[in-house]
This record gives sequence, C-alpha cells and structure tokens, in this order.
Amino acid sequence: MVNPTSGGGIGGVFQQGVNGLQTSSRSMQASANEIVRAGTLEPTGPMASDIVEPMVNIQKQQHLFDASAKVVKVADRALGALIDIKT
Repeated sequence: MVNPTSGGGIGGVFQQGVNGLQTSSRSMQASANEIVRAGTLEPTGPMASDIVEPMVNIQKQQHLFDASAKVVKVADRALGALIDIKT
C-alpha cells in the first residue's frame, strides 16, 4: 500500500518498498529471538507451543519481504525507463 504522505511518484513507491523490507526484517529478527528464548529459557518445558507463533510470523514476514522487494524492483525499473526516455 502506498502512503500518500510519502511524496508520491516513483520515489515514494521506492521508499515504501524499502520501508516494507526494513519492517519485515525487524519482525523476522524479533521472531527468531523469541524462538531462541523459547529453547534456552525453558529447555525442559513444552517448546513446540512456544515457537509456533514466531515460526508463522517468520513465514508471513518472508512473504511481505518478498513483496516489498518486488515493489523496489518495479520502482527501479520504472525509474530506469523514465531516465532512458529523458536522455
């Protein structure tokens, strides 16, 4: 989703893609940390139930990361096409 306050145009779309990459990356890191804590804080407890939600979040964030990367790629191509037209 493009934020209308981000400046619009190709630059705004590119920035939204980069923001999506950063947000997904941070969320995946937080989920990975939760998985590690589940395995180290309670090594004798039922670990499987503690890691299900973070694992699902990692998968979800991977899809969002991939989508954001595609947004950046399309914005880059569009910018390149505009530069080619201008020259």
